[in-house]
Amino acid sequence: MKLVLASASPRRRELLARAGVSFEVAPAEVDETPRPGEAPRALAARLAHAKAEAARRPDAFVLGADTIVVLGERVLGKPEDAAEAAAMLRELSGRTHVVLTATCLLAPAGAAIERTCATEVDVVPLGERDIAAYVASGEWRGKAGGYAAQGIASAFIGAVRGSYTNVVGLPLAEVLADLARAGAPGADLARGAAP
Repeated sequence: MKLVLASASPRRRELLARAGVSFEVAPAEVDETPRPGEAPRALAARLAHAKAEAARRPDAFVLGADTIVVLGERVLGKPEDAAEAAAMLRELSGRTHVVLTATCLLAPAGAAIERTCATEVDVVPLGERDIAAYVASGEWRGKAGGYAAQGIASAFIGAVRGSYTNVVGLPLAEVLADLARAGAPGADLARGAAP
């Protein structure tokens, strides 16, 4: 049995690889448009499940994930351009937001292990020069909330309460526990157990 990661995210690939998990990548394309009145946690969970289902195989475990940034009750998606990225950073400046990552692990028999991990992130107050320099770097492209915690924007983060890897895109400790629970390949080795 193999593990399939239903994601094109290089950060998720890197996190799993660093943990020693063997997997292959099969990105899943799903419509990420929120439904009317859909709560952020429900949105993330629905998208993670849809991604896993889209990549489902009868001979493999499939892991789907979706990460969203929530400020108050508003979801901050991936900015479409530099102006939107700058606007998001202004909103996040000096405030606490929540990063939600939902995961869905489908076993070959069809059983699903689903969870949503929440991490609070404090952003230090940002000046216009900070914002302009960050936007000019281009690091915000393709990032929920318009920043990458593992990159240059790490200088903007005052505190993290909860899983740091969740902010990067995959709550690794929780995913490894789910892989072990499901009997997925390499999970015990990844958690340091004897082979």
